[in-house]
Amino acid sequence: MNTFWWVALGAVVLLALVAAVVDGRGRSDRGPRSRR
Repeated sequence: MNTFWWVALGAVVLLALVAAVVDGRGRSDRGPRSRR
């Protein structure tokens, strides 16, 4: 069970990291374009 929790925790962290990177790229991409 300990291994399962580590895998679950890693998956959540990885998903959050990917979501943050994608969100950051989307904002930086849309910001300048929409303003100009």
